[in-house]
Amino acid sequence: MTDPDGELSQAERDAIAALRREAPPPRSLEDATVTALERRGLLVARSHPARRLAWIGAGLAASLLMFGAGLALGRRPPAGLPESGSRYVMLLYEGPAYVPPPRGHEMDRVREYASWARTTRTQGEVLSGEKLTDEVGTVVGREAGVSPSGPPTTRLAGFFVIGATDRRAALELARTCPHVHYGGTVVLRAIEPT
Repeated sequence: MTDPDGELSQAERDAIAALRREAPPPRSLEDATVTALERRGLLVARSHPARRLAWIGAGLAASLLMFGAGLALGRRPPAGLPESGSRYVMLLYEGPAYVPPPRGHEMDRVREYASWARTTRTQGEVLSGEKLTDEVGTVVGREAGVSPSGPPTTRLAGFFVIGATDRRAALELARTCPHVHYGGTVVLRAIEPT
């Protein structure tokens, strides 16, 4: 025993050191106590080492199975995209010909675009899409003085990622986008598989 405060005299420390140390309780007493606590639900049952190894092995096997499934799924095209299909991004630009929604009806326009996306998503064509904020983007890189939204009269307003069997099918889909109806421009770019 140590005396952290140094309050015990040497004689007191010697007396404490001379005290008889008790032997540990017999193993049978420890086992009986643990068993009683387990029965009352106060202690979780100890597992046998072989059982623990079996659980570890099962966990590793499940992990490997999930990893293999992830690899297999990663090689498949996105849901709805045919095996021979490609992905494209539709960049939605607003230029001088674009007719914005009347004040107070912006959400109606957003709902219209969302409805179009839902309809085409059920056909497996629109995979995702987002409306971008009205703020001017920030260019990071060597040409930081370049207009971030393309030519000064246009603004990148949003995008959709689509799946199509070929470029012709992607162009047909792009022509149905409500953005074109309102005078916006859709730039279609193929996404290179990586």
